[in-house]
Amino acid sequence: MSLTDLPLELLTRLCEHLEPQEWGALRISCRQIYDKTLEAYTTRYFKRITLLLTYEGLERLEHVAASETIRGSVEEIWIIPNLFDHWANLDKASFTKVDFRIYLLKLGRHPTPEEHNEVQAELEALFAVYKATMAEHHAILEPPGLLGRLEKCLPRLENAVTLGLRSYETISLLNITRNADLTCLGLRELKSHFSFKNLPMFRQSVSYMPYSLVFSQLLNAIIKSSRKVQALHTCSHSFCGMKLEPFQLPESQYQSLLPLLKDLTTLHMCIRLKDHEQENFDEDTFKRLLNIMVTAAPILKILNFAQWSPIEELSPLYFKDVSRRIQFTQLQELHLHSIEVTVDSLEKFLRTAAPTLKRLSLRLVSLVDRITSASDLGPLTQDSRSWVTSMSTEVKNEMQGLWKRVFEFWADRLNPQYVELSILGYRGRSITLHDNLYMERGQRDAEPFSGVNPSSFYFDAEKANIPFNEWVTQLQIEMVHLPSFGGPYGTYVGGPRLPGTSEIQLHDLGQNLSRQVPAQLKVPVG
Repeated sequence: MSLTDLPLELLTRLCEHLEPQEWGALRISCRQIYDKTLEAYTTRYFKRITLLLTYEGLERLEHVAASETIRGSVEEIWIIPNLFDHWANLDKASFTKVDFRIYLLKLGRHPTPEEHNEVQAELEALFAVYKATMAEHHAILEPPGLLGRLEKCLPRLENAVTLGLRSYETISLLNITRNADLTCLGLRELKSHFSFKNLPMFRQSVSYMPYSLVFSQLLNAIIKSSRKVQALHTCSHSFCGMKLEPFQLPESQYQSLLPLLKDLTTLHMCIRLKDHEQENFDEDTFKRLLNIMVTAAPILKILNFAQWSPIEELSPLYFKDVSRRIQFTQLQELHLHSIEVTVDSLEKFLRTAAPTLKRLSLRLVSLVDRITSASDLGPLTQDSRSWVTSMSTEVKNEMQGLWKRVFEFWADRLNPQYVELSILGYRGRSITLHDNLYMERGQRDAEPFSGVNPSSFYFDAEKANIPFNEWVTQLQIEMVHLPSFGGPYGTYVGGPRLPGTSEIQLHDLGQNLSRQVPAQLKVPVG
């Protein structure tokens, strides 16, 4: 029996075991196979496309948009703002520095001078390609580099209703092999020059600037093409944050954008205010971004929201204003991340979502209510080893009582199917939860403490033997000292930083953890 005689379903299943290039070659070998597998091929590889910001990536996007065969299949466009991730600005000396310990392991001996010279020559040639690629990337980041291409392509990609940014490490992309369904435009050329084996084996700080530059151009392209979108993402679930400083959203553009978001059902809004004290805080732009969420709230079904400043505590007045104005009617999933909030404003934020909310997660959420049993503690700016011992019993009880109020409100108002609580605290001071009913909460194989973070807890109503309100009200809250640990980016005190813990991250592994950290800007609370 020939391939053309096979039932469509079986032929499609066979083709799914081929790499994209192999499937493409098979399709052009026979008109019948081409026609039979057209829908399956374009749906699998072009329903969701990811774009690398290189000239080759943009050219591939134009080819997709120009193809009558493919463009109707495109429903999602994801843009990777960073190229080469943590090592995007290496100089020649850093790039061509070889760690010969790797060669010792591979060769079982010291490399010869000739091998040393060959490797250095290869790295210098690779560095030249790297610099040219980065020059392309930086040119595209600056308007109208990306905007011009999106303006041209979006009108043709009429079914692309999900638009956004995502984090994807270049080294992971280069390591993708067979049967990968990820269609990444521009990756083929990048792979022809680089591999995960020939790149520098060290990291630098992540650059958050590209997220704002790219998202600004994306919004402009939405406006200019009059594209109505159903899902909009400032970043992926890594919550890396869209830096506020370079973002531009004038009032005229903002007013043109809002009508195009009337069908928005999914929003991922992650705002990173500033990384350095000298950066300006554009409050007008910040409020316009928050207003996008408020405007879309009545039809939103999924919301991921983060607003934070890595260097200082953010005034909770911003969240209070949003919670006062927001009105949900269909929200099913809510994920709050890196939020500083009072108990009352959190309750207001959740009140209209309560009737429809099925999934709720809180991660790196810090309460900032004033406490009355002692003077204002302020944001955390010192070594965590004194967190517990420096607080009186009255202060600890009041902090714990704030979270108890939150849980009691949830018990009265919410009936979720799934809840995740991870890394909660008070003004940067971590709490841990004691769950005496962890065997009944729907995860029988789970320990009450998991990994390095003893504040991660999950409730799954489909598997639980108790109702949600019984589970959440029995949680016991304790202020604790979490140990410091080392990671690829430095040493952290108490695990991942809560909002308001300004400069707790210590980048030098051997640095004294008890060093004094400069006092940060005070903001009004309550």
